[in-house]
Amino acid sequence: MKYGFPFVFTVLLLIFACTDDIGIPPSEPQNPVLLKISQEGNKISVVRKYVMTHDLDIILGPCGGNNLVQLQRIAYIPNNSDSLANTNNQGPTYVSATDWVGPYWMSAINNGNGNSGFTGGWHAYNGDFTGSPTARTSNVTVYVDGKAIKNIKNTVCQEASVVVENFLQAGNTKEANGNGREVLKEIVTYHFRHDTMAVSVLSEALEDLNIEIYYGLQSCFGGRVRMFCADSVFTCLTDGYNGTMARASSAECTMGDGHQVLCFLDSIGLGAQNQYNKCKIDTNRQYCFTSPYGKTYFRLVGEVGLPMKKGETCYWSGGYIFKEEATNATQKSYTGISH
Repeated sequence: MKYGFPFVFTVLLLIFACTDDIGIPPSEPQNPVLLKISQEGNKISVVRKYVMTHDLDIILGPCGGNNLVQLQRIAYIPNNSDSLANTNNQGPTYVSATDWVGPYWMSAINNGNGNSGFTGGWHAYNGDFTGSPTARTSNVTVYVDGKAIKNIKNTVCQEASVVVENFLQAGNTKEANGNGREVLKEIVTYHFRHDTMAVSVLSEALEDLNIEIYYGLQSCFGGRVRMFCADSVFTCLTDGYNGTMARASSAECTMGDGHQVLCFLDSIGLGAQNQYNKCKIDTNRQYCFTSPYGKTYFRLVGEVGLPMKKGETCYWSGGYIFKEEATNATQKSYTGISH
């Protein structure tokens, strides 16, 4: 699992690779879909056309008990014009209440303190949003049409990437006083192009550790969920969760107001990232499942843990497409997709 190229070079490659082979049917429009992006510190806003009467504003910013930069909120901006609305305009807003890129249940092999639990994501020392942080965002870089730019305002482009660098403690290295030992470096890349927010995560062990549970990609849209398996479609309601897991790599979540998100993993699952290949890990135990509190998860590590030596990495990629429920012929249908 060790890689030969410098870590930063690998990250730059991921910025451009995360939208290739993302596991969904190509939907290249005849004309480029324009985006409008703004950045103020660690808060980034990306606007695109959603439907004829509204634009969609996706806002990344500090979230949860760790203030990691993640999907903070989604705004639906009234706009009948062909031109994009400015970022941060008022409109109906969905505010995230939990993480979309998941935390880790992991343990350091050496010098643990006996604690345990999820760390990273929105999860602070007490396991929820309270207590001392278990992770931190050290750097955020925004790329607009391939160029790194700082503190931009309503800049129009065809694609944009937001690269977030995080450092995480383990369950058995976190401390109530906030001085827990960091054991994992995480690079999360959000790539915006057309109607897709592609996501990739590259994780590097800073010391020997074992990941016991890791979900990676998550969705916080409740309501009806359809999980797309290789030869079937599994439908369930998050408020009627019965413990069933589906071996699926994509799921369509529909809220009561008709807004949907299609969340997907690409074909590699969770694998090693190096200059030679991407190898699958634990693919027989990769499942999609829902919770009674309105979340959908993709379990990448579960029944069998993932041991990592210092310097080793693991990687996954996928993403989200936010859309209206397909109630007319102008909407694309994703029924029966397999990846």
